[in-house]
Amino acid sequence: MTDPANLCMNCMSEKTDQVVCPHCGHRGDEPQMRHALPLKTMLQKRYLVGMAQKSNGEGITYIGYDTVLNIPIELHEFFPQTLSERAANGADVRVISGSEIAFNESFARFLSYAKEIAHLRELLSIIQIYDIFEENHTAYTVSEWNDSVTLRYFVERSGGRLNWTTARQLFMPVLSALSTLHAHSVGHLGISPDTLFITESGRMKLGDFCIGAVRQMDTDLPPDLTAGCAAIEQYVMGYQPNEATDVYGFAASLFFALTGALPPDALKRRSNPQLLIPTAILHTIPPYVVTALANALQVSPDRRIPTFERLRTELSTTPAVSAALEEPPLLDVNELAEGSSKGKSGKKWNLPGFAWILASCAVMLIVFTAIGIFWISHTPSDGQNMTAGAAPAASGTSSASSDAALSSDTSVAGSFSGDKITVPNLMGQNYDQLVAAASSSNEEDYQILLSTRQFSDTVPEGCIISQQPTANGKMTKGTAIVVVVSEGAAVRTLPEISGETLPDASEDVTSAGFVPTKTDAYSHSVPSGLVIGYQNAKEGGQMAYGSKVVIIVSKGPNPNSASS
Repeated sequence: MTDPANLCMNCMSEKTDQVVCPHCGHRGDEPQMRHALPLKTMLQKRYLVGMAQKSNGEGITYIGYDTVLNIPIELHEFFPQTLSERAANGADVRVISGSEIAFNESFARFLSYAKEIAHLRELLSIIQIYDIFEENHTAYTVSEWNDSVTLRYFVERSGGRLNWTTARQLFMPVLSALSTLHAHSVGHLGISPDTLFITESGRMKLGDFCIGAVRQMDTDLPPDLTAGCAAIEQYVMGYQPNEATDVYGFAASLFFALTGALPPDALKRRSNPQLLIPTAILHTIPPYVVTALANALQVSPDRRIPTFERLRTELSTTPAVSAALEEPPLLDVNELAEGSSKGKSGKKWNLPGFAWILASCAVMLIVFTAIGIFWISHTPSDGQNMTAGAAPAASGTSSASSDAALSSDTSVAGSFSGDKITVPNLMGQNYDQLVAAASSSNEEDYQILLSTRQFSDTVPEGCIISQQPTANGKMTKGTAIVVVVSEGAAVRTLPEISGETLPDASEDVTSAGFVPTKTDAYSHSVPSGLVIGYQNAKEGGQMAYGSKVVIIVSKGPNPNSASS
């Protein structure tokens, strides 16, 4: 039996009397996260609390140790810091006065949601919950601990993107698990490269499950949304997130794995739904996968692929192939190239490395290259744009074209003079598009580094206000251009919303730079369900960027009065 006194509180490996853990490099005197449970707190007389790993609007996640099973665990504590605070004893959770109703509702949902996930233990592609209990006036879940890295880290350490064959092996089992989850009315709503984990066994697992209030704007809990992966309905009131919401997050994560970049934020894609992929990368992705991604990343929920079963079909060359893709063989992590990757606990993996299946991919690469050469010879030249609608649809899949065009990406080129290049003029250009182009380009003439964001009445939001060094001078190839990016005007105009539905009004208000909330009121003149206007503000009025505005929605005539 392991003596808990000899455990590293960061990775739960034995470290004897050493000050620095030989497995993860953690120093024993490093402080615990603010507001977290004290180190070595014992829960249920069984679970030892280690270092807090992360927190969000729902609570705090710790590494822990099960002293009965003698294994590391993941502990998640319900501790919404906008509704509660830590008591003087350092362990109890105390509800903030006035927040009792919101806390109790979220607390009940936390327990219910955890039980729903725990009942689906047959799903190998999600992080398993094996204990749920109440203590310290709050609740906790105990999950399996996997030494793993996030998909984001994995892709970055694998050359910046994955080929479709490798990505398919990782993603398709998770797709199957998500289909089963939604068949049991359980959603995730936070799928991203940061909530997908690659384990030592070579399997990808979905973790970081949180209640829905954390995955939407305008709730009592601060939102935990990943820009580029969160769907439009998670930002806008009046829409109910559903399976299509998770389809969006899953597809965005797959898009990231294949291209090395996330799609633009869903709010920005309302006006410009294009998904830019460099032609060189586009040619390495099967056309039916391009079509599936475009259909799954539709901004409008009504136009998006609605279910994971439909997505499975569109990600398969033929319906017959989809069944074979459900449980592909696991990646052989014993053939990874040597690297310095670390697991979630910070402990180094006892493996040859982490650059993914070099030896086993050799034969596959030859075959894939041959296919690629054949395809490239039959596809448009680099100068042509390829839209999702132009990609051949798989047999048995939807042939509907997407309004989200996937086109060749162009990077800004400099003029060479030995090791020196002419500084390009980035002024007024969109920062996100430039970074995506630079990170995807095989030519690394320069890097773009963000210095700060500033309000500007003249430069559109998201565009570059200034750069250093200035344009048209000389700079060493490969060095950085530091830029200041506009946040748009500091004072914004309230859009006209009277008579609109709540979803439309919420989108308009959000796009204008405000945070919408709503209230209901009786109205004799405005039909039920439509917007009356703003509370304590007028359409066309001006307010500071980021201000919270209240949208008044009509409940129809007051039944107790002739007029309102």
